[in-house]
Amino acid sequence: MNGRPVEPVDEASGQFLQSLIVRTEAGSTASTGGKRQVLSAIEVAKQRVAAARLAADNSLDRAKAAPKPHEITNPAFVALFEAHQRDREMLFEAMRALEAVHRNAGRD
Repeated sequence: MNGRPVEPVDEASGQFLQSLIVRTEAGSTASTGGKRQVLSAIEVAKQRVAAARLAADNSLDRAKAAPKPHEITNPAFVALFEAHQRDREMLFEAMRALEAVHRNAGRD
């Protein structure tokens, strides 16, 4: 374990990520207010990535701490590793959303 406290997973949904992108596109047509909204959307997306990264790190630590053997015959390890895979996918989704927000911000 890496000494970080284990926090509950804040699962980002596809709907949230889509709304983040839509709000960015809508705000990008305004001048100063739009730039603030784009910066805000980028900051929100960065916070989502950080939260998802922490959740993935924590679930990996839990899987590593599972009783051995770390193989498919150990149901405890399998459950923990599958939870880590879900957290990892949420991280990738958050990273893709951040990239989309950056792309949309560049259209100003």
